[in-house]
Amino acid sequence: MTAVEQAPAALRRTRRAVFGASFGFFVDMFDVYLPTVALVPAMNYFTPDSMPEGPRAILSALIFVATLLGRPVGSVVFGWFADRIGRRRVTLFSVTGCAVCTALIAVLPGYATLGITSTVLLLVLRLVDGVFMGGEYTGATPLAMEASPQGKRGWYGGMVGAGSAFANCAIAGVTLVVLQFAHEGGPGSAYSTWGWRIPFAVGAVFCVVFLVYYARSVEESETWRSAPKAKNPLREIVLGRSRRDFAQVFVLMTGVWFASAIASGLLPSALHKEGHISSTEVTGALVIAQGVHALFFPFMGLLSERIGRRTFIAWNGVGVGVLCAGAFAALALGRWNGFGAILLISFVVRAAGGSVFSVMPSYLCERFPPATRGSGFGLGYSTPLLITSFYAYYQDWLGHLISEDYTSVVLLVLGGALISCGALIGPETRHIDLASDGTADEPAGALDGVPASRA
Repeated sequence: MTAVEQAPAALRRTRRAVFGASFGFFVDMFDVYLPTVALVPAMNYFTPDSMPEGPRAILSALIFVATLLGRPVGSVVFGWFADRIGRRRVTLFSVTGCAVCTALIAVLPGYATLGITSTVLLLVLRLVDGVFMGGEYTGATPLAMEASPQGKRGWYGGMVGAGSAFANCAIAGVTLVVLQFAHEGGPGSAYSTWGWRIPFAVGAVFCVVFLVYYARSVEESETWRSAPKAKNPLREIVLGRSRRDFAQVFVLMTGVWFASAIASGLLPSALHKEGHISSTEVTGALVIAQGVHALFFPFMGLLSERIGRRTFIAWNGVGVGVLCAGAFAALALGRWNGFGAILLISFVVRAAGGSVFSVMPSYLCERFPPATRGSGFGLGYSTPLLITSFYAYYQDWLGHLISEDYTSVVLLVLGGALISCGALIGPETRHIDLASDGTADEPAGALDGVPASRA
């Protein structure tokens, strides 16, 4: 086959791998944030009527936390397999697990039938679901980035990241549609009884559609096939030559997950509480804001190709600590009322708090060599969740020191500082060759994307 004939074939492989990774991120994030949007109005289905609102809110947060805690475990297990047996097989197996768990949640009986056992089953299924979620991106995202040509990874990485942004939009959209014919209310309301099951069933269907597409269309990574295989990828990441890179990524992603937990996890309830509008209007505002934001992801990835990943991420940290935190402070002051104002503040929060995900697929893959990229991406992306997943309990502690309404502001300022610091102590990565075994060894002194050795 000539070089001219190879080019279209390579472009097809790239596009299929990128679409697969984007679809995988969509499925992953759809599952992650289902409880924060779709299940919150139906928590009375899994709790007794006598439970006070405070403990019920903590239980709702714990269901979300259970998923987040499962993801680091999945990254450890599946990341190792992604580096040892291949990215593609790990992706297919992990998403199959997500489909099964999500489908089982959709048919769970409630408190009136099983008592507290129903709540325990929900927590266990969300935890196991999180383990499988932790495996999805350890395979699909490195495969997509390894298939992307240098100089265009920012654009393609933005497409992959857009999957997560569209997932937030899709959850809100599905929930909004369901609320139109299954109204929320007490334990006997249509939404509490059966309406909440529909978004979970849709999530399971998305998983199945992804599996069919990925199995038929995406080939294994050529970079992984030709790269030497590490005997113990986890040891290389935590204790070996990539340990400093992992530490830097850990700081960065700790900030990212603090920002995401507030900007995605707490935004719906904050809008409903402080904006004085209905759940349907809140959901509608989130659909619009998140849908528009997702369209900009590839262009933000392209911007990082121009100005550098390091610069883009550092400035995003400033946006989280200033704009996103300021938006939550404005909500706490009660100055924003009505649909138009809530739509504006929703877009500001999403743009400032979630844009960093447009660069994470390319950046994290560029930080680790091919032999340990699956483990490095998975561990770097997920292990900070062991700290940030307990954000609701940090807020409870902060509530003894300051007004409860401003605890989210403090965590956003902290998250923004960690993002900027994490980016600045790391190197520029946009010019790295993903097939090279020396990707993790460039010093932090690189200038404007030029490795220090060439600078």
